Amino acid sequence: MRLLNQLLIVCLFFACFFSCKDASKNNAVVSAKSEYANFISDMTSKGIPTGNILVYEDGEVVFKSSNGLRSINPIDSLSLNSQFRLASVSKQFTGMAIMKLKEAGKLEYDQKVNTILTDFPYDTITVRQLLHHTSGLTDYERLIDENFVKTDSTKQYILGNDEILELFYKVNPELDFQPGEKWAYSNTGYLVLASIVEKLSGQHFREFLKAHITDPIGMTNTTLYEYQMDADPNMPNRVFGYRKGLNQNDLISNDYNIVNDVRGDGGIYSTAEDLYKWNMALANHTIISKDYLEEAWYSGQTNDGAYIGYGFGWFLDYNPGNPIVVNHSGGWVGFVTFLQNEVDAKSGFIILTNDSGENFGAIYDNIENIRAGKPYQMPRESVYKAMAKKIYENDVNQAITFYNSVKTDTINYRVSENDINQLGYLLINENKVDAAAQVFKLNIREHPKSANVYDSYGDALLMQGDSIQALANFQMCYQMDESLTYAKDKAEALENALKN
Repeated sequence: MRLLNQLLIVCLFFACFFSCKDASKNNAVVSAKSEYANFISDMTSKGIPTGNILVYEDGEVVFKSSNGLRSINPIDSLSLNSQFRLASVSKQFTGMAIMKLKEAGKLEYDQKVNTILTDFPYDTITVRQLLHHTSGLTDYERLIDENFVKTDSTKQYILGNDEILELFYKVNPELDFQPGEKWAYSNTGYLVLASIVEKLSGQHFREFLKAHITDPIGMTNTTLYEYQMDADPNMPNRVFGYRKGLNQNDLISNDYNIVNDVRGDGGIYSTAEDLYKWNMALANHTIISKDYLEEAWYSGQTNDGAYIGYGFGWFLDYNPGNPIVVNHSGGWVGFVTFLQNEVDAKSGFIILTNDSGENFGAIYDNIENIRAGKPYQMPRESVYKAMAKKIYENDVNQAITFYNSVKTDTINYRVSENDINQLGYLLINENKVDAAAQVFKLNIREHPKSANVYDSYGDALLMQGDSIQALANFQMCYQMDESLTYAKDKAEALENALKN
């Protein structure tokens, strides 16, 4: 009987312990939900969109929200079904496609690329080096800028892999470095990986992803989108990128780029809930076996053995023996996105925004704060944006007066030399050169020991036609910092022009 009583006491103790533990966990989850909701509410009250957010802990969604604009023409609000362009978050799907081909016995990671794509002009680059960003391939955007000829000036071109690889093979640019020599983030490498998938599978990359990755795990709102500029009746939930005008009132489209049909490095559209399914499929090994994922989440190395902190489409935030955490950000046209996957804990979060990254930093930081049990902090207003608004509503003198009144208020305003410099160049882009000159002059007054501010002021003076003062500012910049050779080049060019 005594033994039975002791067993009952032990059972009651453990029941109480786990009950209390579960209650504590539930209380923490409820508290976090409230904090997330309060944060979104406070941001909304200040007119700050937060896009679509999803947070999950221990495999369960604890918070999701949708706040912002899906499109600006016509004005339409986001919903949880809204499909965002993932930008470079797409790369992990490309990595998985390559893993699927390896699983099917169709390639080896250390296979030379030109044994698959026979026109590929480099003999030593491997599939693994493409995955790890150690190939040395030059940037395809630069190649397009320097070599693509628009035969129809009235047409807005949309290029994809086929057109870019054709140009790549024609130009045959030198490698930026020897394969494996170092790590350098390469969109070109992932473009080539998608073309490898197409060559070996006989399917368009879009169809391969659908058949082998997204459909099998129920990602029904995820697709590699064939870009079109206007609204697409076949994709009514598609999100469009935009930005706020310098006057802080106008909304301007930021959705088109000439290479918007490139696949492999980006181009996938998805929802927060589909990405949650993706993360869980990875954590539960339902998309591919654990052995493949362990290799994908093991850091690549350069030729000298240095670890690069990148796997097969994921940045790695862990050390061997510690819980696995992988993530990736994406940024393209108006979209800034982030996907965090704490694999062992089956926890993580998703951020999808389309307002040109305007508030992404504050959203990310505060999700991290709330998850860590810390209070969220509302973002400080950028003083340059407030100044810009006053320049458009009144004049530059009003803006400078405002700056002087708030420059020490670092609680409510973010004030920096770089922000003021940025405002000056944005004003130049808006053909407000006189206002820009005044802003640059203000920056010199505030930061007289910074060489760069003199170069910026020189640019504005030159545009105003004051070559003598522009030359003096370029010379001052280089005298203060001889590493700023661009100022020296400007000064020498201007001196030669003044002599002739």
